[in-house]
Amino acid sequence: MIKNSHKVLIVDDEVEFLELMKSIVLEMNYEVEIAYDGIEGLEKIKNGGHFAIIISDQKMPNLNGAEFLELSKKISPNSIRIMISAYQDKKMMEDCINKGEVFYFLTKPVDILKVEDVIHKAINKFEETQKSYEQVKEQEDSIRKLWKGVQQSPASIIITNTKGVIEYVNPKFSKLTGYTAEEVVGKNPRMLKSGEKTPDEYKNMWKTIAEGKDWQGEFHNMKKNGELYWEYATISPIRNDENEITHFMAIKEDITALKNTESELIKAKEDAESAAETKSVFLAQMSHELRTPLNAILGYSAILEEEAEETGVKEFIPDLQKIQSAGTHLLGLINNILDLAKIEAGKVEINYETIELDLLMEKLKHVIQPLAEKNGNVFELEIQEKLEPVSTDSTKLLQILINLLGNACKFTKNGVVKLRIQKEKLEEKKWIVFQVSDTGIGMTEEQCKKVFGEFEQADSSTTRKYGGTGLGLSISKLYSEMMGGNISVNSELGKGSNFILMLPKIQNS
Repeated sequence: MIKNSHKVLIVDDEVEFLELMKSIVLEMNYEVEIAYDGIEGLEKIKNGGHFAIIISDQKMPNLNGAEFLELSKKISPNSIRIMISAYQDKKMMEDCINKGEVFYFLTKPVDILKVEDVIHKAINKFEETQKSYEQVKEQEDSIRKLWKGVQQSPASIIITNTKGVIEYVNPKFSKLTGYTAEEVVGKNPRMLKSGEKTPDEYKNMWKTIAEGKDWQGEFHNMKKNGELYWEYATISPIRNDENEITHFMAIKEDITALKNTESELIKAKEDAESAAETKSVFLAQMSHELRTPLNAILGYSAILEEEAEETGVKEFIPDLQKIQSAGTHLLGLINNILDLAKIEAGKVEINYETIELDLLMEKLKHVIQPLAEKNGNVFELEIQEKLEPVSTDSTKLLQILINLLGNACKFTKNGVVKLRIQKEKLEEKKWIVFQVSDTGIGMTEEQCKKVFGEFEQADSSTTRKYGGTGLGLSISKLYSEMMGGNISVNSELGKGSNFILMLPKIQNS
């Protein structure tokens, strides 16, 4: 038979009676230890006996039963104590009950059935007491953890009564504000006010927490030394078992550094916006100042070229054509820089209009055909199916396509430049896809990664050989993103490039 885990201590100086009680308890399947007097019994308890029941005779040498049970209570308060005596003395019984908290009295000679019944009841009592003790201990442990958590919290904590009088502050509060607990307990948190929060804001806060709701917000308070600081607070009501609000608890986080950083970022943003505005104004003025004489140079050089043709002074024509080419390049650069500045300043608007893509492509074809033929290229336009009217910014779409196709014509010689247009549906969204492909010089994977950067080209030799500013693709990509789309590229060195412009198909209703 498996023994019960409970242990019983029996103390008696009569050996025969001690053996009798031991046999009864063992028969009940409990562990037993015995002692021949009170002193020996106390030693067994002190040595970690953890006894569920302590049974003692009253009449013993050195310590009588009442004295022993009283002392045993101090060492093992949760044990259930039973007194055995040959006679019933009222005072002795009162002392045992008052001082030793004796659970039951047994009279010698004992009735075995009675002893078993009393021990059963004592075990039940012990288990109830032990369960209650463990529950209390768990509660105490929880309270201790909460207390340590509050004391060691990196946040400042204040507890007030319902009138706002401070009853507790944690160490972090003192470290932050410079006030000791003694200086603030009994006072109102308004002692921290800097005067920046309006009475209406405080009124709203008190109304919220008085209704049993949480309040969250910022305070710009003042430390003991007069220094101002920011904190973000959450104030919550504390309720008793009857659900009545008895206290308020404020948990506050010091956000001074965050606020300072925020102020610095706002100032930096304002400075950047101001600088961008200044740059935009400067570029607009400069572009005007540069374009006016540049247009005159281009105009006069064209007139001079015509006159040279007519008068037969053909040796001047190559130089005049160089002026035209350089001037045109410079004018394109100025226009690109101005476009980029407008985009960065947020001054570019997308003007949607309903257009027929077929008609727009015809206009595009007239522009691209001469560029393709200049390098001995064939330009192909392929429209997969009839395209319905769409709503988009035709000017910017045309600018993007001219840039992509112009690059394809420039970097391809005696090859094919192709524009393919089709409809696609991706993730329940309809798109118009413009695919510009060529059989030109192509790019490496590394060059593809940086080709959309500002003032970037595949490499420096490209700029020297083919010209260009490195702004066209950057501006085209920004325009496509402003229109809700994107441009991507895949290419193979020596075999050509494939640029894909995807724009959402915003159909006219």
